[in-house]
Amino acid sequence: MLYKLLAGTSLLLASLQLLKYGLGQGAKGHARHLIERAASNPYAAFLWGTLATALVQSSTAVTVLTIGLVDGGWISFDQSLGIILGANVGTCLTVQLMALDLHAWACPLILMGLVLILWPRGRASGLALVGVEVTFFSLELLENSLEAWQKSKAWLFLLPHLDPIRGFLAGIFMAAGLHSSSVVTGITMVLFEQKFLSALSALAVVLGANIGTCATGLLASLFSSRAAQRTALAHLLVNILGALMFFPLLLLLAPLLPLLSRDPGFQIAHFHTLFNLASSLVFLLFTGILAGILEKLLPG
Repeated sequence: MLYKLLAGTSLLLASLQLLKYGLGQGAKGHARHLIERAASNPYAAFLWGTLATALVQSSTAVTVLTIGLVDGGWISFDQSLGIILGANVGTCLTVQLMALDLHAWACPLILMGLVLILWPRGRASGLALVGVEVTFFSLELLENSLEAWQKSKAWLFLLPHLDPIRGFLAGIFMAAGLHSSSVVTGITMVLFEQKFLSALSALAVVLGANIGTCATGLLASLFSSRAAQRTALAHLLVNILGALMFFPLLLLLAPLLPLLSRDPGFQIAHFHTLFNLASSLVFLLFTGILAGILEKLLPG
């Protein structure tokens, strides 16, 4: 049972990396081109950040790329704020994909992916298709392992019910360790479907994961310019403030999850999307104030 859980988690992480690589290769330099087109208008930057992240399926990759472009002087610190807010929204596509039930398409997707891989021009698309199917297989493996635990009652000792605060902290550390909030959210969807987590705790894990995913950007900015460090800090600050803004509302929001969908997985996916969209749009209105605060926190 334990090996299935570990295998499912490892496969989920690997499949998302494969999906990201396939889409990234297919996009060639499009993601960078979109980011470089970010205008001084923060709303345009928000749009380009969303599109770039949807292309490469990784807000972490877009954030690190944005930090690099700020460090190299390609875009300004002010422009980067809209981009990272857009990246938080663009990454929701990955979570929505994980909530879909495409098991009936398993064989066609795998075969189509393998055929495309053999064709040089279609190799990137083929890798992305295989990555999608392996993602669903890994989630099914996780679900099966948890069902076995539930029947044996071993889960009572191995995974006690997390309260919201512990769930929030668990989300932070798991996302920081795995360098992916999408992986943590995917695992949370399965845990919630199998009733290992309450709605309240599951939502708290999602909020925490949004903060933990900032760790990679912070590491990437350590030896960068002051402007690039401000970008990384802005990403962290926005995600912390967004999570803290929603955390007190979880008691009110958890009972409303069935209104989003009948499917527990989609309930978590939709909350993840709504949370990122709402918090990003709120901060988009105050990018000037946010920039001023960060320039005071990191002067020079």
